[in-house]
Amino acid sequence: MRSDVTLREEYLHKIWDNYIFNNVVESTPCRAAIYDARSRRLIVASDRFYLLDGELFNISEGMKYPDLVYKEGITVQNRHYDVKLADGKNGIYATDGLDGCTVCKTNTLLIIGVHDNKVKSSELNEQIMKIGDYFRKLGL
Repeated sequence: MRSDVTLREEYLHKIWDNYIFNNVVESTPCRAAIYDARSRRLIVASDRFYLLDGELFNISEGMKYPDLVYKEGITVQNRHYDVKLADGKNGIYATDGLDGCTVCKTNTLLIIGVHDNKVKSSELNEQIMKIGDYFRKLGL
């Protein structure tokens, strides 16, 4: 683990290891990541899951200005998704045919999950939003 990891990040790593990876990533199956919403720093992610800086910036801006992502969609790992729902506060729900992407924003975190056609978009969306609700209750 990096020496500059905060206690909050260490806590998130433990939750990821103990719950999120086993109950969301492995069981759904999906790929997901948790970023610090303010600094856009990656805290923890599934294997081979990454966002390019421009992708993360556009998602962050889309959380503030949902009209942008409704018009332009979002891109995650060079894959474009059409936005179906963006409330400007809590999340973005996007699909590309049968594949999908969900973004949930808490007070301090951005939680992003993507899946392929083996999973229903609504299942991933529900799981990512539940995780976000949990972190909100913790004040994160």
